[in-house]
Amino acid sequence: MSTGWVRCALVIGIVLLGGCPLCPDEYIAPGVSGARWEAADALFHQEPRWLGGDGAYSIDLGDDRSVWLFGDSFIATTPNHTRRESALVRNSIAVMTGRDPLTATMEFAWQDGTTPGSYFPEAGDHWFWPVHGVRLEHGPLLIFLSEIAPTPGLGLGFAAAGFRVVRVRNPDLPPAQWTIEAVASVPAPADLDASVGACVAVDRDHLVAVSVDGDSMHRGRLARWPLFVVGEGDLSEPEWLSNGEWIAQAALTRNPDVVFPDAGSECSLVGDGSGGWLYVASRGFGNAPIAVRTAASLEGTWDEQTQPVFTPDGRFVYAGKAHPQLRVDGDHDQYLWNFAVTYADNSFTFADLLDPANEHTLYWPHFVRIQLSYPSC
Repeated sequence: MSTGWVRCALVIGIVLLGGCPLCPDEYIAPGVSGARWEAADALFHQEPRWLGGDGAYSIDLGDDRSVWLFGDSFIATTPNHTRRESALVRNSIAVMTGRDPLTATMEFAWQDGTTPGSYFPEAGDHWFWPVHGVRLEHGPLLIFLSEIAPTPGLGLGFAAAGFRVVRVRNPDLPPAQWTIEAVASVPAPADLDASVGACVAVDRDHLVAVSVDGDSMHRGRLARWPLFVVGEGDLSEPEWLSNGEWIAQAALTRNPDVVFPDAGSECSLVGDGSGGWLYVASRGFGNAPIAVRTAASLEGTWDEQTQPVFTPDGRFVYAGKAHPQLRVDGDHDQYLWNFAVTYADNSFTFADLLDPANEHTLYWPHFVRIQLSYPSC
């Protein structure tokens, strides 16, 4: 990680411990390392009918609960609980109770009719992959959905077709009882063809979202809304970071700033509570390493991505993202902060996913422990 981005006083782990009185007022580069956390993978294997999926965003619901959002998911349709006798739904969710993946429980949910269906239903031939969202304190849960259109014979067979946002008024209830309603929103500036909400974060009194352009460059930009309108379910008047300032979309005279030149289509923004930020994502396509960028503020200059923090095994790995609300064994001391990251693995040959030899290991979320270390100062 490049030097000079954050003081000890701005480090997440140290802030959570009440600050570092020994630190001088200077910038210090943390070391970054990662290692597989295989024992935590069992979290996703608790429901015998849920046989794997990707995506794996999580949102803190408060009171030791988190909701997990998955993309395409295998749901068993017979007591044999095999992928060959499963439905592949476009999305599913799970509510996790507990902060420690080693001891927490998961309650999975999808549309459980005669045939399993997507938790967020399709709209014609378009479907939805849930991305990120936010639970307002003691309030509603907002979830961004990436809208996907089929493109038979082209590329991977699908393409982004914008985004939608939904609001859950009663997220303290089990998922089967959630009341879900549409949230007013507007498309990103037309020539960007962007999907908004690849990751979101609360920055003081605003909800900030990463928007990823729909072309092959995958440039990442920032939009935001005041929290009070977010709570009212109205995202129709975003501001965009443009020329270093937040400008209402209707007043834009140029495209918003490119904050991440090669943004991941899935990502995380992790704030330290004092202005410093981490951006976590898989980098590239195929054997994609998990990488981290840093900035003293969302509007500031972001560092170039690090050398790979952790490179998973596999030819097709992706969907790296952080879950800072989870507890990791050996969480922190004065100069260390550990946090959980997941990634997904897949195959370029669909039949591999149905092979009994692979179905309990391939196409599942997998955990990694990332450690930031700070020198004594």
